[in-house]
Amino acid sequence: MSLDTFEIKTKVMITLDANTGTSVKPLFVHTPYTKAGYRVINEYFEISNLKAISWIYSLPEVEFPVFELEDTESKQLLTAINLEWKSERIQLNLMMSVDGNNTWERIAAYSLLNSSPYPYREYSLGDHNLGENAMIGLQQKNVTFGLLQNGNLGSDRVTAFADLKRVITLEKIVDTSVKIANNITTIAATIVNANTNRKGLTFFNSSNQNIYIDTNQSVSTSSYMMELEPGDYYESPSPIYTGNYYAVVATGSTAIDLREFV
Repeated sequence: MSLDTFEIKTKVMITLDANTGTSVKPLFVHTPYTKAGYRVINEYFEISNLKAISWIYSLPEVEFPVFELEDTESKQLLTAINLEWKSERIQLNLMMSVDGNNTWERIAAYSLLNSSPYPYREYSLGDHNLGENAMIGLQQKNVTFGLLQNGNLGSDRVTAFADLKRVITLEKIVDTSVKIANNITTIAATIVNANTNRKGLTFFNSSNQNIYIDTNQSVSTSSYMMELEPGDYYESPSPIYTGNYYAVVATGSTAIDLREFV
């Protein structure tokens, strides 16, 4: 089996505004990767540098605290936390869904504040390995102060953006097989010719004799890569060898069933 793994890197972006409502908005829409002549073995996603920018006009301006020189670090930290979570705010939830079942769980939350006179606030939402079966999204939540609104001073909105990496593993689909005629005697000879397009090769000893096979033309009953007894089956491993195969028998002549896949 020949596998090919590669990456596709893109930017993704979504915006929440007054028309979004409280439904979860996925960060991107997943369209399964397809390529003619190939089967997708695995596809997983990595989100990095996820950030959000908020413009909030509908809430009262937050009065940023002024600290005294004698204020302890603990007091300053508590004041900052209270400012973030006890001010009039809109809550932004970071949500995750697994296995496409549309059941979302909150994995983080952020406060959207009116940061005037500064025009916007920036939030770092982290990096997220989604695997092949998860999705993340954003949701606004009313925590008694309303949702994103349109107003005279401006329209509230939150824009999130990130780097999306898709890691995809493909397997080439084999859709053609050829039965190879052969005649194996006591003199070593080619039974399968080289083929650079070969994707697979199978050997089935349908004869009543032991068959001695090698990729070396000097194959013999005492020096060989493999011995197939009557009824034995062998499939070339990956990576597929695309050169000649040679065979010999101890006495007489015979043939086996050979299938080449291209």
